[in-house]
Amino acid sequence: MIVLLNGTSSAGKTSLARSLQNRYAGVLLLYGVDTMVQGAFPEKCDLPPWNEQAIRVEMSEVEGVPHVRLDVSSYMIPVYRSAVAFYRELSAKGYNVIVDEVLFDPRRVRAYFELLASETVYFIGVKPNKSVVIERERARGDRLPGLAAGLYDEVYDPCYEYDLTIDTGHLSPDDAADTVLKYLQRTPDPAGFRTSGQRWLSARS
Repeated sequence: MIVLLNGTSSAGKTSLARSLQNRYAGVLLLYGVDTMVQGAFPEKCDLPPWNEQAIRVEMSEVEGVPHVRLDVSSYMIPVYRSAVAFYRELSAKGYNVIVDEVLFDPRRVRAYFELLASETVYFIGVKPNKSVVIERERARGDRLPGLAAGLYDEVYDPCYEYDLTIDTGHLSPDDAADTVLKYLQRTPDPAGFRTSGQRWLSARS
């Protein structure tokens, strides 16, 4: 089983994931883009000049609010895809896995829909209002200003049909985790990820 949490930066995914781990009756392994990919690359890949082996950052403003767009180099894509293959292997071996992800860039999204098509995946959208993530980003001070807002519309692709959408602007991490766990208990065969994959892949065929 894979619980795939998708949401923009500062959406509250990691807090929700930690609460899920603590409240789940068994063992949930937690992985994600920060631990499996970003943490694997040296820090210089997050700094200028953002060359062909890194993520290029484009900064702009929309109605006075900073917006950041990320351009992932082709050098990094096989690493993302290998991470998804690793989640698939764990799931196939009977491990239960939470994936804390920010689904942007079609090449990265494709890896999920292609490689996890045969796995049991609960597709959870972690989606507070944009104003909430902007304020969280400002308060935490450890993220590139404009990242949450810049990724917001891309991450919440209209092709996605979530099994469950969680508004962490109104739910605490523990309350959100309880909502997810209740859904897992009553839904042995989730369909959202499969439906989303079919829609997304068909739109890009």
